[in-house]
Amino acid sequence: MLRRLILLLPGALLVQCVPAGSADAVQPAGAVVQKTTEPLISSRRELHAHMTGWIATAQTPVNFRLAPSLRSQWRDFIGEELWAEYARRCSARVMETGQVSLKLEYRDYVRLRAALRDAAFRTTLTAQEEAVLQQLEQRTRSLLRAGMSALDKVVVLHDALVQGSRYDARAGGNIADLLTKGCGSCEAYSAALCVMLEIAGVPSRVVTGTADGPHAWNLVQLGQEWYHVDATWDDPVVNDGSRQLLQHSYCCCTDAEMRRTHRWNRESYPASGTRTAYYYRARGLYFTSFSAYWKAALAAWQRGENCFEGYLTNYGSTQQFQQALERTPAAANAPTRLSWTGPETAAGTVTLTFEPN
Repeated sequence: MLRRLILLLPGALLVQCVPAGSADAVQPAGAVVQKTTEPLISSRRELHAHMTGWIATAQTPVNFRLAPSLRSQWRDFIGEELWAEYARRCSARVMETGQVSLKLEYRDYVRLRAALRDAAFRTTLTAQEEAVLQQLEQRTRSLLRAGMSALDKVVVLHDALVQGSRYDARAGGNIADLLTKGCGSCEAYSAALCVMLEIAGVPSRVVTGTADGPHAWNLVQLGQEWYHVDATWDDPVVNDGSRQLLQHSYCCCTDAEMRRTHRWNRESYPASGTRTAYYYRARGLYFTSFSAYWKAALAAWQRGENCFEGYLTNYGSTQQFQQALERTPAAANAPTRLSWTGPETAAGTVTLTFEPN
């Protein structure tokens, strides 16, 4: 939620946006006309295009002018949907002449990403920010290998983040908290992954929306296409919390796949419609029959692997999957003890864990 604390200044309106409720503002008369060189904004598309450049360098304040036809709609151009992806708070100074000045308190990943792009800006980081960035650089580069594709980089960084962190909704949303305490909220997960992908040379964004409550995840660009990656939801805690599980259910998903469980303002982000990079499809782990799934799982067991993860389109339910296992003919060198986790819906990721015979 958003509360606007209104301060009336001579010839100006100051709107301070902080977490809470909302209140309307009345523009004062007698605004002072100023000569400016700020860009003239005539549409939302123009504003978002300029914001991309401002955010890339973590610029604050950012200044622009609204076209005369838009001045009465100024609230629509300084709302949370404009800056929430990038900043924790924003205060806006709006003039009757259409001039707008936004002072942004950027999220940590925005400043760290800007520092990677501009050596001069990096000198402005605090000692803590610099330490966090160096740690992320070290971790990321230790995971990258020559010849990796962009998808390979996304997967290896996704996996490292999930395996090295524990989700805790009560934990902090800063990258520093995630690195020092080993746990963090969805905001920390998405921020850390965004910076690591920047280090790896993979364009990405943080998406803010909802998924069983306020939530944040990533969009990554592979070639000309964008895909959703939600490392938080791929880091589930199993049953009583005694162990964690690495999954790829939300690794390089399309809009249609994400809409089953997630909600976001789609107009504010690039569309994702192709399925070619979805983890299970790209890795040959997408199955339309139990027999094909079991054949691949059995091969994994025979290779000495202790678990197998794949996407099964006709999982059905826990009972139906159990029945399918029981109907499977006994085979030599097959696991006799196993456990599994499956989806809540009729299709999704099924992970088998092989127990010693």
